[in-house]
Amino acid sequence: MKTKLFILGACAALVFAACSKDENQNTNDFTLKASEEYSIANLQANAMKDLKQKFVFEANGEEALVEVKSGVKIRVKTATLKVGGQPYFGPVVVEYAEVFGRGAMLTANKTTSGLTNQPQSEDDTRPQPLISGGEFYVNMTTEEGENIDEGAEYQLEVPAELTGGEPDEDMTSWTGDQEDTDGDGESDDEGDVTWDEDEAGDGDDDNGEGDKDVPVENGEYILKLREFGWCNIDKLAEYPNEKTTIFVDVPNGFDDTNSKVYLAFEGQQNMLVSLDHYDQGTQLFGETYNLLPVGEQCHIIFVSGQGGQWIYAVQTITITPNGVYVVNAGSLVTATQADVINMLNSLP
Repeated sequence: MKTKLFILGACAALVFAACSKDENQNTNDFTLKASEEYSIANLQANAMKDLKQKFVFEANGEEALVEVKSGVKIRVKTATLKVGGQPYFGPVVVEYAEVFGRGAMLTANKTTSGLTNQPQSEDDTRPQPLISGGEFYVNMTTEEGENIDEGAEYQLEVPAELTGGEPDEDMTSWTGDQEDTDGDGESDDEGDVTWDEDEAGDGDDDNGEGDKDVPVENGEYILKLREFGWCNIDKLAEYPNEKTTIFVDVPNGFDDTNSKVYLAFEGQQNMLVSLDHYDQGTQLFGETYNLLPVGEQCHIIFVSGQGGQWIYAVQTITITPNGVYVVNAGSLVTATQADVINMLNSLP
């Protein structure tokens, strides 16, 4: 047992079960150090790029409709489109991405934690787990690459069946702030997104508490937008249980430069939390906000990369107060991105 575990005064060792060898390769025999070329950041950036789609419509003053393969519709009031403050007519290029389910959330590093605009306690001033009805990225430009001005009116019409079937009337609108992972002042494809709950403005549907409501029509969420970038259909995951934090000890050779740890809640396919705090002293990943519900069953998921493949371990736990969990090196397996997505989406 590593000395670092005793710094916290507790250790709850978990043996992470490996997938069957006919599907994935056990990684007992490789060097436990991810390469720069195939780092987890690069794997997640590539996964995010795979999610991006492009469409073109004509801005002619009429309503334009774009329907993507999943069934999501983008409906645009083209009379509201401007470039440099002037009305714009002509071809519009839409860059679009959608994230549904744990698999895409993890591989593209787009988790669901956010800040409510209606804090009721000190806990509410810290990022809390969210249940998503879909995460989306939308940007619009001219064919020459000029940005369409903010303030354009458009909406996403999202079938509720994409996130489980029955629509949830408690969903509200959230805006995402994507990480700048390399400090160059620009957000990065592999960067996670922190969500801020939108306040209702003029012309918005209000849920009665000042939040921007996401109404449901004919089994579809209607998300009305006037800005570009990341947006989300979400609600807070409310657990009455006592709250705590947990810590995860990963194998030698792995740290926050080449690996990540996530927490998926059992029974919640559209919710994923990142244990994104890494303590250099204890060498443990953790959740620093003390907001995890004691007694809930969850899946701890460790991921890294090597040789263009993903490395992962997963195990179901019951959250205990200040629990410390160990990822054993012998339990790691390699897999393709598709394998990882299928594994995550098949977890209960």
